[in-house]
Amino acid sequence: MVASKSPDPYSAKHPFPNFFSFWRKAKKPNEDSPPWTRLYRRFTLKELRLATDNFGLKIGQDSHYSVYKGFINGGFNETVAIKMYDNNSLISHRYFLSEMELPWKRDHPNVLSLIGYCIQGSQRYTVFEYMPHGTLHGQLHSKNDSKTLLSWKKRLEICIGAARGIEFLHSGNPLIIHRAIKPSNILLDNNWFAKISDFNFSKMVPTRLSDSDSHVSTDICGTLGYIDPEYIVSGLLTLKSDVYSFGVVLFEVLSARKPMERSILEEQGINVMQWWRQCVEDDRVGDIMDPRMKVEVAPDCLKAYADIAYKCSNERGSERPSMADVVKRLELILLFQECFEADLPFSPSWLASIAPSPKKNEPLSGVDFQDSNIFVSDYDSEELLRD
Repeated sequence: MVASKSPDPYSAKHPFPNFFSFWRKAKKPNEDSPPWTRLYRRFTLKELRLATDNFGLKIGQDSHYSVYKGFINGGFNETVAIKMYDNNSLISHRYFLSEMELPWKRDHPNVLSLIGYCIQGSQRYTVFEYMPHGTLHGQLHSKNDSKTLLSWKKRLEICIGAARGIEFLHSGNPLIIHRAIKPSNILLDNNWFAKISDFNFSKMVPTRLSDSDSHVSTDICGTLGYIDPEYIVSGLLTLKSDVYSFGVVLFEVLSARKPMERSILEEQGINVMQWWRQCVEDDRVGDIMDPRMKVEVAPDCLKAYADIAYKCSNERGSERPSMADVVKRLELILLFQECFEADLPFSPSWLASIAPSPKKNEPLSGVDFQDSNIFVSDYDSEELLRD
C-alpha cells in the first residue's frame, strides 16, 4: 500500500496528521465491540515488543502505568510512546477506557494523538505519538544543564498552544472537562508545539446545557496545587475548573516555581498562589518572573500576561474568563512581544482591554485559603518525561 502525500499537519484544513488514519486500519471488530475499536489500529503484543525492543526503553512511570519509547515500521517509520497499564489494578483499567472512549478529542494539533491500542488478556496498552521535548514541567524544572532554557517568547507560544487545546476540548460535543491541567500533562513535540495529554480524569458535559449549568457532580480529585477551590467546596466540576488550573500553569510558566513549593511559605507565611496574586495586586510582577530569563520583556506585555493569570486563578469561577478569551488575549500579548523585540510600533493601549485592574477576592465560605495544604488530591502522579 502506498500512502498518499500528507498535508501540513498543522494547517487549518487538516487539523491532524493524515498518517494517523493509516494506523487506524484495524481488523473489523464484531458488532458488540466498543466504538473506539473501529477508530484505532489494534496492535498485537508481538508488534509492541518488537517496537520497544521487548519494552527495554522506559521513559516514564506512574503508579498505574509505565511509558516506553518505541519505533514502528509500517509503510513509514514513526517513533511512538507506548503506555503499558498495570494489569492488577481496576483503576488502571478505568484509565485505559478513559483514554479510548473520547476518540474525537484527538483531532486537533494541540491535543496528543492516539494511534492505537493493544489488549492481551488482562493487559492493556495505548500507543501515542512521541513527544521529543518531553513535558512543560520537565522544561521548566529540570536540573539538567544541557536543556535549553525556554525563552519568554517560547513560553508564550507554548501557553497559547496549550490554551488552544483546552479551548478545543471545551467547545466540542459533548464538552470535555480535562480535570488535570498541569505542566506535566502539556507535552512538547519536535517543533515545540504544545499538546494536551492524559485524559484519565476527564469528564463529559452535554452541550445542550448553558455555560452556567455546564457542570458535573463528582468526587474531588486532581493534583496538589492545581485544583479549583470552588470545585473543592461545591463538588461541582465546571469548564472554569480547567481555567483555574490553567491560571496556575500561567503563573508557573512565568516564575518557574511550583505551586506547592514551601520556600515562599517559610519566607513570607503565605503559599505560592497567594504570593503570585499578591505580587500582581501590588504591581510587583517583576518579582514573580523567572530570573534565569535573559531576554528583555516588554513591561506592558508582562503586566498583561500576569493579569490574565490572575483572572484565570480567581477563586470564583464566574469571575474567570473562558478559554476562548484566554487564547485571544495571549495571542495579542505574543504579537506585542514580537513587535517589541523587532522595535516595531505597537500601542500599549491595545492591551488595555485584556484585563481590568486586579481586585482582591472575598474568600469562599468553608475554605481557609491561608492553609497551604488546602489542595488535597487522590491523584498526585510524577511527570512523565518523553525524552
